[in-house]
Amino acid sequence: MTTLENLYYGNIAPHEYEVERGSEYDVTAKLVIRHEQKLSATLTDQQKIILEKIKDNQTELMNLGERDAFVRGFSLAVRLMVEAMSDKT
Repeated sequence: MTTLENLYYGNIAPHEYEVERGSEYDVTAKLVIRHEQKLSATLTDQQKIILEKIKDNQTELMNLGERDAFVRGFSLAVRLMVEAMSDKT
């Protein structure tokens, strides 16, 4: 299959990737989880509901940002390829 076919059939998922254990991302994510757990232990039930809503909204914002970054990056890559292919040097 071609790359486009693999992308169409879901064999390629640019938004999915494995996090390397011990990487900066992994360490930071664990810190966020630890701090969130400490904070949650001090909150009332109503405050926990609000925190969950904030986390849901933050996840939505991150997804929108990742989608937009993918689109911008893909568009830039296509423009670079067009420019490279049309270069007369």
